[in-house]
Amino acid sequence: MSDQGLDDRDTNEVDLAIHGREGTEGEHGIARILVALDPSEHSRAALEAGARMALRLDAELIGLFIEDVNVRRLAELPFAQEVGLFTGGCRRVETHELSRQLRVQAGSVRRRFRTVTQRVETRCTFRQVRGRVAPEVLRAATEADVVILGKGAWSPFETERLTPAVREVLSQAPASTLVLRAGTGVEPPMRAVYDGTSQGDRALSIAARLAEDGHLMVFILADDPDKASRLQQAAVEHLKERELELTFQTLTESSVSRLAHLVAVEALGTLVMPADDESMEDEAVLDFLDETGAPVLLVR
Repeated sequence: MSDQGLDDRDTNEVDLAIHGREGTEGEHGIARILVALDPSEHSRAALEAGARMALRLDAELIGLFIEDVNVRRLAELPFAQEVGLFTGGCRRVETHELSRQLRVQAGSVRRRFRTVTQRVETRCTFRQVRGRVAPEVLRAATEADVVILGKGAWSPFETERLTPAVREVLSQAPASTLVLRAGTGVEPPMRAVYDGTSQGDRALSIAARLAEDGHLMVFILADDPDKASRLQQAAVEHLKERELELTFQTLTESSVSRLAHLVAVEALGTLVMPADDESMEDEAVLDFLDETGAPVLLVR
């Protein structure tokens, strides 16, 4: 793959089908899961979560590794230097050495993808592209039902906060999005937010399929007891075919912040909640995702 005349996006792609059969879309509406990959531990957690979801939801899994063109451009600047980790000395960044390091990174991520997806029976594909991170993920997201992101991915520093690229994808992705940090996974206790909308129905269905321990906590969003009762009955009816132990808790609009507090201080379990374009324009939602230690799946 030549570096000459490199555009914002290199349209040459490596699309490697690993194994498996096509996923099938069920009542949860998820047939294809996209995991955005980089060498970080956050990305490892995202890949593990994607494999687990593909198994539970019988969905196709796609791993996307992006060689960031901005890294190459920075290396080509005349003042770009790297500092030795042990010596503290500075030296000119050599583009051929950078290319070698990027190839090593891509190979390492590809091998990790192969290893993690060995137990997944549905189709698993590793795809490698060169471009700018957020636009490439958003482009691939148009063909996916869920996009999974590691919180601190594409950061030169160790962080458990949302990086700029992750925030951009979360706010603009057309698909449902799952975000989680290193050391966590899609696992019980499973919790879902229900508001009676179509996204709320999907959130219930997805959470029910992911509730491996047979228990689901449902947070009912309602501002009066009558509405709460109707929504609880609707949730029970929606999940009647599932053998689940359901528990309910009502949250008024004014106590949604309590939900944020409950989830923010916990690193265990997974929260599945409906989201729409309007809510994702609200910085409060991104701030909530930034603060919480638990994985959160936003259902669109």
